[in-house]
Amino acid sequence: MTYRDLELDRRLPEPKPVHFRYDQFEPDTDFEFHIHPWGQLSRINLGLMQVDLEDRKLTAPAEYLIWVPARTAHSAFIRQSAEYVSVYVCDALAHRLPSEGCLIVQSPLARALFDDFCARRVSVMSDEWDVRQAELLIEHLARAGRADSYLPDSEDRQLEPILKALRLDPSDTTPLAEWARRVHGTERTLARRFQAELGMSFIQWRNRVRMLRALAWLKEEVPVHEIAARLNYSTPSAFIAMFRKQTGCSPQRYRLQSTDV
Repeated sequence: MTYRDLELDRRLPEPKPVHFRYDQFEPDTDFEFHIHPWGQLSRINLGLMQVDLEDRKLTAPAEYLIWVPARTAHSAFIRQSAEYVSVYVCDALAHRLPSEGCLIVQSPLARALFDDFCARRVSVMSDEWDVRQAELLIEHLARAGRADSYLPDSEDRQLEPILKALRLDPSDTTPLAEWARRVHGTERTLARRFQAELGMSFIQWRNRVRMLRALAWLKEEVPVHEIAARLNYSTPSAFIAMFRKQTGCSPQRYRLQSTDV
């Protein structure tokens, strides 16, 4: 387990309006609890990142950013080798973002704006266009909405038994119509409740359960084709496509990055 020196964070200049910091982290990088004077967006290029707040955990794959407001105590853990970008946000722009720590999805536009900054390794905003681009990025993220969890839960009387069953057995291929029959509802009603309660479709939620189980099996060195079979994917390529969409890399690359010291 590695503890990173946070002194560099404390020496960073005030963001005007944002400040980018770039790092390459080794597997199992651990940040002890600390506080930043500014709001912070964290981004990785693959795998999963976990940020612990005092009252809850935020776990995000590469398609999400993790937002932590200024002066909010938090620790962080990155399991696999990853390229990491930290964006410190000035108070004026931070007020546009959620008041509590959360996940923010990266839309194609947000990702493109990030990628441009990263490709040029911009840290301090010294160009007027970069300032405008940074303001556009934060405004776009403010409009993207928030997610409190990668795998949200619900106490809804019809959803709860479905979520419990899928957590126990992510390989379950029961279609939504059959679940509706079992919980004495309709497929349309269940579909609406998934969106209203969880912010995603039934298939999206089930894919996330499978993703978390797949990560555990990859750590145990289970072959990719066997993981695909255990999760009832018709072919390994179908599983790989799901995995790549969630993490930004293939299962094999994730495994290599996780063990590459």
